[in-house]
Amino acid sequence: MIKEKLIIMALLVVTGCNVNDNNKINTLELGEAVLQKGMEKTDLGTYQGSLLLQGMTELAMVNPDKAMLDSIVSIYEKFGSNEIEGRGSFISYKAGGNGAAYLKYKNATTALDSQVVEAANRMYTTQKRSTEGVITANWAAEETDQVFIDMAFAVTPFMLYAGLSEQNNDYIDLAVFETFELFKILRDNKTNLLHQARGFNGLGSISEDNWSRGNGWGALALATLVRDLPESHRQREEVEAVAKEFFNAVIDHQNEAGLWHQEMTDINSYTETSGSGLLLYGLGIMLEKGLLDKQYQDNFLKGISSLTGYVATDGSVSHACYSCLSPRKGTKDDYSNHPWIFNDSHAFGPVVLAFAQAAKMGFMKIDALEQGKFAVEDTVAKVVRTYVKYVPERNQDISWENDRIGFRYFGPPVRDKVSSGIDVWAKSVDYSILDKWYRLNARGEDYHVDRGEGGDFYNMGRLRGSGGSAIWKDNRPFAAETYDNHRILINEKDKIEFDLYFKEWDVDGLAVSEKKKIEMVNGTNFFQVTSTINADSNDELIYGIGLTTFGDPKLIKAEEMGLLSSWDKIEPSKPSLGTAVFVDPDQFVDFAQSDADQYVLVKVKPGQPFTYYAGAGWEGNKLFAAPNEWENYLTNETSWEHLNKIYQK
Repeated sequence: MIKEKLIIMALLVVTGCNVNDNNKINTLELGEAVLQKGMEKTDLGTYQGSLLLQGMTELAMVNPDKAMLDSIVSIYEKFGSNEIEGRGSFISYKAGGNGAAYLKYKNATTALDSQVVEAANRMYTTQKRSTEGVITANWAAEETDQVFIDMAFAVTPFMLYAGLSEQNNDYIDLAVFETFELFKILRDNKTNLLHQARGFNGLGSISEDNWSRGNGWGALALATLVRDLPESHRQREEVEAVAKEFFNAVIDHQNEAGLWHQEMTDINSYTETSGSGLLLYGLGIMLEKGLLDKQYQDNFLKGISSLTGYVATDGSVSHACYSCLSPRKGTKDDYSNHPWIFNDSHAFGPVVLAFAQAAKMGFMKIDALEQGKFAVEDTVAKVVRTYVKYVPERNQDISWENDRIGFRYFGPPVRDKVSSGIDVWAKSVDYSILDKWYRLNARGEDYHVDRGEGGDFYNMGRLRGSGGSAIWKDNRPFAAETYDNHRILINEKDKIEFDLYFKEWDVDGLAVSEKKKIEMVNGTNFFQVTSTINADSNDELIYGIGLTTFGDPKLIKAEEMGLLSSWDKIEPSKPSLGTAVFVDPDQFVDFAQSDADQYVLVKVKPGQPFTYYAGAGWEGNKLFAAPNEWENYLTNETSWEHLNKIYQK
């Protein structure tokens, strides 16, 4: 990334950025810090990279300098030579995206002509279109009407600038048509804001949201037309009218800090930075063009000032919504509860665009909040609690913990790598760590490393882990794939309860499916599983609960207790970790082994719920630091009957 770092240096030299003046922050300096962090964290070949490059280009155009522009053009040229592979849903990304077309339009270079011309022609002639003729993603289902407001970012600016530079009215008209048609399809008539998507939860279905980044995509497209569509264009007045209505609605939903919530109508959802950055960028252009009353300049400046609170001094950005397209059923709650990520790749481009627009308007220094006030990661309260967490940004994990130990099921996105085993998160503290460890991992601080709280030392692959199950037939296990759906029922300080559904799988010609109800309370290393097997036949089945071993396990097999346990060192350099299962002794059949998994086998009837307990502990926890403490805990302090009392069965 040598070239990219040279750009940052060039920007600093050209703009002559100064050290912060009391409570003032230089907008260009902060924009450049975010740009540099974005260059470190973002794959430029993705659409998030295209967005970041657009922000970089706008920032550079505040005070254009030939050497600086040459450096920027050299990055875009890598798309033409395929040194950077532009990829994603739209052909425009292959040319470097909107920033490349903008530089061509501004006559800043001729070096990008061929790649922009080729991409525009291909997008106009070959990109998939909806029934209305709107350019949509090439992966959109043939039999549906799938469109989403993100398309406005990928299509409108690129086709407008390609059309203006080539004097191709068809491209210009397409840019206007794309924007108007998306607004027509996705406008929320109650709020005059936008929904994100149509057709992702059934034919004709519209997501129920007013999602911040989705409205930001619409704001970017409209602002592009407001700024650069020729005054002589026959639809110019209509563009201005739509923009005025939309941005007035945007202002109506601005919070007291001048920013916008993840779900813009839900003040209890988190403040979201990528949408806020895009909306501020568009709002600034509307003010610059005189299409909003000057009184709203205060709204713009308040938002720019508040945005600094989510930007750390090194350019890191917090509170950006993770990748999101009509999540789950596309309800407002589904959007409100969709997680934010520290230094998510969507964060950088919008924030750079917002600060660049402020600088273009002459606001080179702004009053700022305490910089990075909300961008600090390690201030999570140390709360002792049970907790279950759905983590869509991390392969749709389902993770849960109590005051002693944590566990995880992997989700459908990694079905090619794992199956339905249970992972262990070894804790050495009693407070909740799931949120913190996931956020640390998202910003590049591996949760496989012990930083004083424990870590994820387990490595089960396609094996059973700590209590994963399988149907046992003909002396071998038949395991389900990763869970298919979930439902969280209780997520309280002293108890969690959730359901997992495993879709039908084949057991040597028998079709089987399963529902598991998992419960956990504090004060124990075990969680309870209530499983119901459904099958084509009502005949009794043999059900195996497995424990993965790592080479030299110390096993306990106690038929009379219904207990199977292992104490094992996962790797020579890793700590020892114990796993265990308690089953109803009356259902016990046998112990068995397959590959590195040890099994306890029980007899079950399809359609009839049955219960077992699975758990884990490790030597890094003070409870099991001494030799034989795990064995003592299992044989003297815990039993099938004891766990039944804990879980009130």
